[in-house]
Amino acid sequence: MSKLLIATDFDGTFIRGGKIDPADLEAIAAWRRAGRLFGFVTGRGTDFFDTAREYGVAADYFLLYNGAMLALPDRTVCKEYLIPRGVFARLEAHFRALPDVYWFNEAGDAPFYHQYYATMETPERALQAAERVNRLFGEYVTAYVNGPHVNVGKKGSGKAQGVFDALAYFHLPRDAAAVFGDDFNDMEMLRVHGGWAVATARPEVLAMAPHVCESVGKAAKELMINDTFD
Repeated sequence: MSKLLIATDFDGTFIRGGKIDPADLEAIAAWRRAGRLFGFVTGRGTDFFDTAREYGVAADYFLLYNGAMLALPDRTVCKEYLIPRGVFARLEAHFRALPDVYWFNEAGDAPFYHQYYATMETPERALQAAERVNRLFGEYVTAYVNGPHVNVGKKGSGKAQGVFDALAYFHLPRDAAAVFGDDFNDMEMLRVHGGWAVATARPEVLAMAPHVCESVGKAAKELMINDTFD
């Protein structure tokens, strides 16, 4: 199946060491000129619209909050998954009681939230915290780990589902996506969509990824040349 849509993580995947390779930008521009779609799937929120613009990256869509929001470049929201305030407040109470939490979200007045965030002392502690959340609150939410950060989204959301939502929005087949990542919260997406870990990804991600590439741009060029990457 031809890959017609790229969905890539940003931090550590498309941008590495605080920089984006100009060759990657040109490769993605060529990908889009060929009529294929490019977008980001990130744990970041709506502030990422400005981040992408600051880095000069043009995208056709954005999957924010680890896939809990599908939005267009004009900030139109096409689909979203929301956590009720009551569940959000219970997550706050849970993390507040943990002795090794570094930072955690506090519930405000909003009735719904896209994602709950907490930061632990280490990635290992974050994995343990995510496992606890999934065990205690798995009826309502799913927790993912990105470095020392715990990202909690509504059950049924996530990067893998977000990519399916993007494919459906653009009326593309379910196997038309090429996905890229580097961290724990990318693993389900890479597994479900048969994706690529960048060579600088975490060892655990490299070990499970169906494919490995040097960069998103180089993989995009290879996909356009061969129309496969097996």
